[in-house]
Amino acid sequence: MSNSDSLLAAPEADITAEIMLQRACAMLPMLRERAGEAEQLRTLPQATVDQFLGAGFYRILQPKKYGGYELGLRAFCDVMTQVARGCTSSGWVLCLTSAHTFHMAACAEEGQVEMYGEDGDFRSPLILAPQGTATPVEGGFKVNGRWNYNSGGEHANWVAVSAVVPGEAEDSPPRDLLLTFMRREDYSIVDNWHTMGMRGTGSKQAVVEDVFVPARRVISQPDWGLGRAPGYGVYANPFYQTPHMDVFCAELCSICIGLGEAAIDAFVTRAENKKSAFPPIELLKYTASTQRHLGLARARVDAAAAVLERIVSTNEQHCEQIAAGTIEYTREGVLRTMLLTNEVARLVSEALDHLFVRSGTSATQQGELIERLHRDMSTIRTHYLMDAERHAESWGAAFFGVEDL
Repeated sequence: MSNSDSLLAAPEADITAEIMLQRACAMLPMLRERAGEAEQLRTLPQATVDQFLGAGFYRILQPKKYGGYELGLRAFCDVMTQVARGCTSSGWVLCLTSAHTFHMAACAEEGQVEMYGEDGDFRSPLILAPQGTATPVEGGFKVNGRWNYNSGGEHANWVAVSAVVPGEAEDSPPRDLLLTFMRREDYSIVDNWHTMGMRGTGSKQAVVEDVFVPARRVISQPDWGLGRAPGYGVYANPFYQTPHMDVFCAELCSICIGLGEAAIDAFVTRAENKKSAFPPIELLKYTASTQRHLGLARARVDAAAAVLERIVSTNEQHCEQIAAGTIEYTREGVLRTMLLTNEVARLVSEALDHLFVRSGTSATQQGELIERLHRDMSTIRTHYLMDAERHAESWGAAFFGVEDL
C-alpha cells in the first residue's frame, strides 16, 4: 500500500482553509449564546458537537488518506482561535479532540486503519500525564488506571492515555511510557469535574479496568520524541512526522488567544455602552484609563498571537527539514516550544487582568462574559504544562547539557 493511496473519501472534496475559517467565524454568536448552557451542563451541548461535525472541524488535521482535509497547523489554529473566541470550553473540547488525528498518525498503519474505521470519524481526548499502567501481554498490553481531565470524553469515540510499563521488579524503574488508544466503550466516566472555570469542557475522569490494547494502537513516548514512531513514513506529508509538542502547544495557544480576543470583545462592548461613575459623566470609551487599558490588552494579545505564529512557523520549518532529511529531534527544542506556550498564557492573562479590573464590579456578576473568561483563564493556567518556572529550568538544563532532575 503506497502512502498516496486514499482509503476513505472526505465528506467535502474541495474544502479550503478559508472556508473552514469562515464557518468558524459564523458560529461565534451561537457559541457565545450557548456558553452558559455548556457551563450548566458541564459538558458541551450535543447541538454544538453536531455543528462542529457538520462543519468538518474534526477533519482539519486528519490525513486525506483517511477522509480528512489535511489543511495544516496554521489553518487549524485559525479555526480553533475563533471557536475559543466564541466559547472557551467549546474551543478546548474541539481542539483537544480534533487535533489528535495528528498524534494518532504516529501509530502503526494497521492501528490507524482500525481507528478510522469505515467512515473516518475519529474524536479522541488525549491525556499525556501518566495515571495508569500498561502490563505487557501477548500481542499488546493490559491497561489499568484512572485518568483525570478527559476533556470532551462524553462526545468522543476514542481516548488516548499515557500509561507506565512497570519495571521487572517492584522497585525497578519503568520500562517504558506508552500512549495507548482505546475505544469509548472500553472506559467508564466518573463525574468529578466540579470546577471554578472551564466547566463546559466536561473534563471528567476516565476509568480503565483491565482493557487489552493491541500493540498496533500503542506508541512508545520516548521513541516518539526522538522521531522513531511506528507510523512515521506512512504519509508523504512531512507534517505527520513533526515533533508532537509543536501541535499540542499550538492547541493550547490557540485557545488562550481566542479567550483574549473574547475579553477584548467584552470590554469594548461595555466601553461603548456604559457611562463613567464620575464627572464628566460620559461613555467609558471616551475616558483615558479605558483607552489605556484597552491598548495595553490589545498589545499583549497581539504579542501572544505573534508567539503562536513562531510556533506554527517553526512547525513549517520542521516539515521542510523532514522532507530534506535534516531534522534533529531534541529535548531542548521541545522544551523551548513549551516555554513559548507559557508566554502566551502569561500575555493573555495580563491582558485579561487589565480588562477585568477596569470593567467594574458589575462585570463580576455571574453570567457576564468577562467574568466567565476570568474564571476560565485562571483554570487554564493550572494545567500542568503551564508551570513556567519548571519549564524554564528544564529548558536551561537541556540547553547547557545538564541532566534535568
